[in-house]
Amino acid sequence: MGQVKVAIVLPLLNYLRRHGHAQAMPDPAQTMSAQAWLALYEDAIELTGDAALPLRVGAAIQPSDYSVLGFAAMSCINIEQAIAVMQRYERLIQEVNATGLSVTEECAEVQWLPYLGPVSPIFMQLALASWASMARQLTGRLQQTFEAHFTFPRPVNAEVYREIFGQPARFSQPMTKLVFERAFLEQAVLFGDAATNQILLQKAEEQLRRAEESDIVCSVRQRIAASLASGKLSVETVADELQMSPRKLQQLLTNQGSSFRKLLHEALFQRAKDYLADPAIRVSEVAFLLGYSEQSPFQTAFKNWAGITPGAWRRMTFESRAVHDDLLSRAAPCTLSARGHLLTDV
Repeated sequence: MGQVKVAIVLPLLNYLRRHGHAQAMPDPAQTMSAQAWLALYEDAIELTGDAALPLRVGAAIQPSDYSVLGFAAMSCINIEQAIAVMQRYERLIQEVNATGLSVTEECAEVQWLPYLGPVSPIFMQLALASWASMARQLTGRLQQTFEAHFTFPRPVNAEVYREIFGQPARFSQPMTKLVFERAFLEQAVLFGDAATNQILLQKAEEQLRRAEESDIVCSVRQRIAASLASGKLSVETVADELQMSPRKLQQLLTNQGSSFRKLLHEALFQRAKDYLADPAIRVSEVAFLLGYSEQSPFQTAFKNWAGITPGAWRRMTFESRAVHDDLLSRAAPCTLSARGHLLTDV
């Protein structure tokens, strides 16, 4: 699941202290596992009885909470540049997911891309709420609305999502993401300053280099996840981003018991499942979205990964989802427990 830094843990503790739970949680270490971070949120939800706690914490996050990363974003010229900064340097605060950006003629979407498969809804809620909060504060457009998409089923407290994002959220979606009008990418950042930004980016680059040297596998996994959509992905391009030779990169990965090919296939398999879960994307299109020039090599690769063909995997997924939705429709309204499970109102 990766690790997180203290900068991303403190907003939860600060929120609890502001709401009368000053001594409820322990002081965090400078670095902790994502699993331990998740456990903190689960304990906090049980303590407060508020299933929407991750949303509320995310909505209260300020750019300065993220130290040099936040200050670098605050000095960007516009939101598009700020997103690019967050994409490149997000590993300074967390190693749970990469951030993707997809742009069409009318809309843009910031995508939450987990490194190793589905994880707790808590991470999804926190990420999207914090993105919305950061964008509003960076631009001063505090009433900016976003269409939030989540992969988990509709919870009983869905109205809270409307409060956080300014419009109804969408649930049981193929991908977790934040959708907004494309023009917002060009919205100016209030305190944007090119000279200050350059200084802060140099500092962020130094911190990132030290972090990447300490855990090369996570660094490569992050680069792969963030670059899959562009199609410009090879051991050479990743090595260049990490400022080392391809040979050195391969050797460092070998020393960690991994390889570029292994990490690439993990990422391709996860992204393939994301695409196949979207009924709007034909199976024949998935191969090309993943960078394959023909469908046959993709079919072979997917069968090696999953043991079944992409079409068979999609049918099984849709059938399972249909059964799940049918069971939910017969039950009482549901909500997410602190442990990320479904609970029913009685």
